[in-house]
Amino acid sequence: MRIPAFAATLLATLAAGAALAVPPPVRPKLIVAISVDQFASELYRHYLPTYTGGLKTLSGGVAFPVGYQSHAATETCPGHSTILTGRHPAATGIIANSWFDAKTGSTVYCVAAPGSSDPNARGPQNMHVTTLGDWVKAAEPGARSFAVSGKDRAAITMAGKHADGVYWWVDGEGFTTSSFAGPATPAVTRPAEAFDTATFAGWARAKPVLWQQASAACAALEKPATFGKIALSGHVPPDLAVQAEANPHFAATTDFQDNLRASPLFDQLAVAFAEQVIADNKLGHGPATDVLALSLSANDYVGHRYGNGGPEMCVQQATLDATLGGFLDHLKALGVPVMVVMTADHGATDAAEREHDHDPDASRLDSPAFVAKLNKSVEQTLGLSYEPIVGDDPQQLTINVGNDSALRDKVRDATIAWLRQQPEVRAVYPRAEVAAATVAPGTDPSTLTTLQRFHESYDAERSGDIAVAYRPRTSFGMPRGPGDVVAGHGSPWDHDRQVPILFWWPGVPADTRATPIETVDIAPTLAAIAQVPTPPVDGRCVDLGGNCR
Repeated sequence: MRIPAFAATLLATLAAGAALAVPPPVRPKLIVAISVDQFASELYRHYLPTYTGGLKTLSGGVAFPVGYQSHAATETCPGHSTILTGRHPAATGIIANSWFDAKTGSTVYCVAAPGSSDPNARGPQNMHVTTLGDWVKAAEPGARSFAVSGKDRAAITMAGKHADGVYWWVDGEGFTTSSFAGPATPAVTRPAEAFDTATFAGWARAKPVLWQQASAACAALEKPATFGKIALSGHVPPDLAVQAEANPHFAATTDFQDNLRASPLFDQLAVAFAEQVIADNKLGHGPATDVLALSLSANDYVGHRYGNGGPEMCVQQATLDATLGGFLDHLKALGVPVMVVMTADHGATDAAEREHDHDPDASRLDSPAFVAKLNKSVEQTLGLSYEPIVGDDPQQLTINVGNDSALRDKVRDATIAWLRQQPEVRAVYPRAEVAAATVAPGTDPSTLTTLQRFHESYDAERSGDIAVAYRPRTSFGMPRGPGDVVAGHGSPWDHDRQVPILFWWPGVPADTRATPIETVDIAPTLAAIAQVPTPPVDGRCVDLGGNCR
C-alpha cells in the first residue's frame, strides 16, 4: 500500500491550514475510545480523500495522521493494551497475543483467565495495569465503563480491571461475556442475549448481507492474484462468501460465521450492539463521566484474508466510513458532551506478492519451515536429539532446554549465529540486550531504534530469549488453502507501527498535526479532559487546547 500524491498533498494542505489555537473540549459526560483493528496509517492516508462519513468527521478534529505503537510486537492484544492504559506492553505485561511459558511448557493466551479449567474463561488477569475506565470509576462515584468488540482480547484489554460490562462476539452465539472479565449478572447478560436472539432471528428471515456492492473505484481494483499457494479471483463479494451464501441455511452454518468476521457486516454488528449498550445504560446521562471502548475487528480479518491492497479492503473502508458516520450521528443525538478518540492497535502490510509491485524487497516467509530449519541446524551443531527452540512466533524465539544454563548459552549462541547468516533476517538480539535498551521519557517515537522497540515489548517473565527482526514487508506464513492468512503484521517496522490517532468532539475545529505522538498518550490526554488523576504512565498529555494543565 502506497500513499498517492493527491493524498499526501491533501495532508500537507490540511496541516498548513490547521487552526493555530483549538478551544479546549468541554468536560465530557461520555468518552468513546474506538480502535479499528489493523488500521495502518498508510492505509488511512491512502483512503482519506475518499471518506465522506464518520472517518471524514473524525479526521476533521484534532488529527494525527501518523501516530505510533512504539513496541515491536505489533499484534492485537499488546496494541490494545496500550490505548487506554498509557503504558507500553513492557509494563502492561501483554507482550503478544500468546507467549510460551517455559515454566509450564505451555502457551498462554493473553486474556485466558489463569487457574480456570474453563477454556472460555477470559479476563484481564494477565494485565498488570489499569485503564482509563478504572481511573474514572475510582475518581467519580457513579461513573460507568463498558467495552464492546468482535474479539475478546480487544474488549478486555481496553476495558481494564473494573468494567461494568465487557462484551465480545462468539461464533454461533453472538455477543457474550465472562465473569472473569467483569460482571456476568442478568443485568449484563440479558441485553446481549436479547440482541443476539433478535439478530439471529432476523438472519433466519432474510439472508444477511456480508458485502456491499463495490463502487467503481473499488471495482477497478478487481483482478486475480496468487498469494502463496492459493489463487483469489479478486472479486467482491469474495468467492468464499459467495460459495457460503449458496447454502440455503447460510446464517446457521460455520461457513457463515467464518465469512462474517472477514466482512464489513462484522463492524456493523459491533456498532449496533454498542449503540444498544449506550441506550440500555443511559451512558452519558449519569452523575459522572462514562467510558465506552469499542474495537472494530473486520479490518483485521479482511486484511489477513485478502490483503489490504485489493477491492476487498476498498469496500471495507467505504462501509466502515459509513458505519462510523451513523455511530457519530447516534452520539451527537445523545445531547450530552461527548469526547471521541479513534486509533488502531497496529498497522499492516499488503500480501507480499502484491506489495512486491511497489517494493521489490517484499517477500513471504514460510515461518514454520524457517524455524524447523533453524532447529535442525542447532540440533546438528550441538548434537541434540530434540528441537531446542520454540518458535510459534518467529520474532520471539524461546530456548526450551530446561535448567541447564551452559546448554542454554550454547543454544543461544548457535541460534544467533545461524540467524545472522540468513538473508531474511535484519537484526537479532539476545534477551540481555533487549532488557538493557531502555528508552528515555519523552523520546520521539519515530526515532526509536529497532532494539528499543523490542524493549518496549519486553517482559522478563514472558518474553522470548531471542528477538528477531525480519526484513520489512515480510508476509509470515504460507497460504495453502481458501481462508488462510495471506498478509499481516507483527513486525517492528513503521508499516506495522504507524497508526492514525484522531480526537474529535462536537464543534472542534479542524487541526491536522504532523507531530508524532503515541497510543500511550491517549489515556493521559483523555484523563486530563475528564479531570481525573492518572497512575504512573509512559505517555504524556497531548494539548488539544489547554487541557494539559
